[in-house]
Amino acid sequence: MEMRQPRRITRQLSPADEHRLKDNRQQIADELPDLITRDQMRDDASEEATLSGDLRRAVHASDVSLSRIAAEAGIPNLLLDEFLTGERTLRSDVMDRLATVLDYELEPQPPAAGETESSSEAR
Repeated sequence: MEMRQPRRITRQLSPADEHRLKDNRQQIADELPDLITRDQMRDDASEEATLSGDLRRAVHASDVSLSRIAAEAGIPNLLLDEFLTGERTLRSDVMDRLATVLDYELEPQPPAAGETESSSEAR
């Protein structure tokens, strides 16, 4: 089957369209450094070898939208975003709700060598 080339339709921009385009480009240029920084924070936070890091990875791996995850966990979108970037921690009850929404199950780990069962429970 032969692939058709898309037709490009062009038109002259009105002065209002040109102004709007210039403003949009400036807004993107202004916001881009912050977005790059927040993306790096999000990556760093998701690599933590902690329960929070595990939950962050579960959120990122989920097919559910962030706004829906936040709504089902009963938390504001901003709180979820700040948790994902590592800017905020979550209370244990919020982490429980988030884990429930994500069907995340905590797998108990055996005590480290040299630790007794009671000393690992105290942590």
